[in-house]
Amino acid sequence: MQSIGERLEEARKRKGISLREAAEATKIRSDYLGKMEQNQFDFELPDIYKRGFLKNYARYLELDPENILNDYTSGLQGKSRPGKKSGSELFGSMADNDAATDSADNAEPSYGRISANRTSSPSETDANAEDQGDDSDKIFYIKAGLIAVGTLALVFIIFGLIRAILGSGSDPVVDTPEQIDPPAISESVEATAPAAVEDSITLIASGNVYVLVKQRDDKQELFRKTMSAGETVQLSKSGPVDILFTAGENIVIDHAGERLRPSSSGTAKISIP
Repeated sequence: MQSIGERLEEARKRKGISLREAAEATKIRSDYLGKMEQNQFDFELPDIYKRGFLKNYARYLELDPENILNDYTSGLQGKSRPGKKSGSELFGSMADNDAATDSADNAEPSYGRISANRTSSPSETDANAEDQGDDSDKIFYIKAGLIAVGTLALVFIIFGLIRAILGSGSDPVVDTPEQIDPPAISESVEATAPAAVEDSITLIASGNVYVLVKQRDDKQELFRKTMSAGETVQLSKSGPVDILFTAGENIVIDHAGERLRPSSSGTAKISIP
């Protein structure tokens, strides 16, 4: 009766396949395949891996995997009889009970290239090197995808912050004069006789400045605009007015031949009688 190794070698040669080609197709190292064809199962691997190698190799060579495994088990039992070397000495580490053998037959793992010195815990017995390589690729792509999503989210957050900042920089509407402290005026307004009913003021801009002019008595809005450098506006008023502006250094107010210039820059308010 032919041994396991002879049947494997004969089936491989009948298919015209080299050990190297068989190793590439089954993902089992060629030195392991060579030892199995020589009926030598003493390489340093747990018994469950040897069974998996035999099963996969037999299936690849179109042999009956179950017959191969049965012959392998019978060989182990024959070698473990008293007065002869135990199966663990001839065939490597064996499972201590039938549960490990059954799990090896039912798991049908596809084994990758495994180092001869590698040891596995019981929880790793169903893993294989090829699947681990695929899992590593999957983990890599998952991490790359998460990084890309995180980067995209960060870009959206930054874009939103920029829009919020730019939106807050639009022309302000000054409706709360009570919150603005009036600056000192370089040229004081001299006390004069009561103003005529109809009066006028002239606004002269030396730079960009936002100006709001309201009559104090009836709260009528006379002017609201952002003036540019060199622009002059003459307004008719009736009674005292409040003039609010955002850039005091860019505004001059001409009233009754007297020019008033704020002594400080920034947002402030001037009252004209």
